[in-house]
Amino acid sequence: MRRIVSLGALLAGAPHTRPVRVTARCSDPASRPLLEAWGIYRPPTYEGPTGISTVVLDAAEHRGIQHVGFMGQAPHYLQDSENPVAIQALVSYVSRLLNLRPDMSHFAEAIREFRAQCDRAVARDRATREHVRQLEQEYDAEESEEKKPLPGGELDSEKLMQELEDFLRQQREGGGER
Repeated sequence: MRRIVSLGALLAGAPHTRPVRVTARCSDPASRPLLEAWGIYRPPTYEGPTGISTVVLDAAEHRGIQHVGFMGQAPHYLQDSENPVAIQALVSYVSRLLNLRPDMSHFAEAIREFRAQCDRAVARDRATREHVRQLEQEYDAEESEEKKPLPGGELDSEKLMQELEDFLRQQREGGGER
C-alpha cells in the first residue's frame, strides 16, 4: 500500500502548560478506526482556500495514494518558537501508527528548556499571564466535557448530526467512502 503521512502544527488557543492536542484526518479506511479509537480522528469539514499540503494530499488521493495527516495545536502566543512538545506528540502518534520505536530521549531536555523559556516569557507580562490562565481554564473545561460519559442509552445528538452531515456531503460529492 502506498500512503503519505503528513505532520503539521496549527496555532490555536492552546496553553503551553497543558498536553498538546493532536487531531488527525485520513483517506485511508484501514487507519480511520485506529485514529477514532485514539480519539483524535476529525472528519474534514473545512471547505475553502487551502494550503499547499492540502493540494498535495488531494493530488495524491486522485492517484490512489492514501493519506493520514496529524495536526498538533501549538500556542498562538508562541508563534516564533520551535515547539518540542508538539513535535514529540506528533512523532509519538506517527510512531504508533507505523509501529516504529524511535529514540525519543532527546526530547526530554528540549521540552524542559522550552517550558522554562515559556514560563519566563509569560511571567514578564501580566496580560499574557492572564491570557494563559484563561486558556488553561478553557482547556480544562473542554477536557472534562470530552471525557463526560453520556447517561445510559442517551444519544449523542451532536455526533449523530455530524455523521449525518458527513454522509450527506459524501453522497453529494459522488457517494461512498474514499
